Amino acid sequence: MTNFKQSIEEGYVKIVSPDRIKAKSLIKSGDEAISSAKKLPFEDTTLKSIIRELYEGLRQYCEALGYLKGYKFLSHEAMTFFIKDVLNEGSLAAKFDRYRKIRNGINYYGDDVSSETVEEALSEIPKLISELKRYIKL
Repeated sequence: MTNFKQSIEEGYVKIVSPDRIKAKSLIKSGDEAISSAKKLPFEDTTLKSIIRELYEGLRQYCEALGYLKGYKFLSHEAMTFFIKDVLNEGSLAAKFDRYRKIRNGINYYGDDVSSETVEEALSEIPKLISELKRYIKL
């Protein structure tokens, strides 16, 4: 995949009827994930969990936007192309993709994450969500 159009052609994104109810539910879940991440104690043993929850909240906002615009994502990478090509937010897409890769490293390869990266994510991911909220019309 190199762009959003290709993501659709290759089946990583399905075109669906816009669904405001699913979008609202995902936004609520995304807010809960961010809130949970912020409540976890900042310790070596919780750093991965904090990142996972922060990314999950960000991802759920992207899913919500997809449903509002009539897309269902079957790949997290396709969300990067959606942000870049549909929302025309290249910088935001690059930041989303960075956290996607960090989370994948944790989940699939057992990678560690530094406290500095988690501190940065605790600050940056809520800002990314605020940027995405500009596109949410419920």
